[in-house]
Amino acid sequence: MQLIALPDTFNLIGNEALIVMKADDMHQAVCVTKDALADVQAAPDPRWLPQDLSVLELIASRKFDHGEIAFDGRIWITAKDVQNWHKMTRH
Repeated sequence: MQLIALPDTFNLIGNEALIVMKADDMHQAVCVTKDALADVQAAPDPRWLPQDLSVLELIASRKFDHGEIAFDGRIWITAKDVQNWHKMTRH
């Protein structure tokens, strides 16, 4: 299922980002760690470039489809997730 970030829902909280994403009629909280933000090549800034956010949407969608949802109901994206995504897209 393709998760899409809702406009104006990128919020920095401490060293992490919280993004609300939507698919069909459900909403999903996605947390992105500081190291993942750096690995996406975007400054932790609310004015992200669209391609930076789309990387996070693709990773979150894959994790959602595979049931990789944390006990708190959120999807967590770490640097390892971003690095794995880069490896998969190089082929």
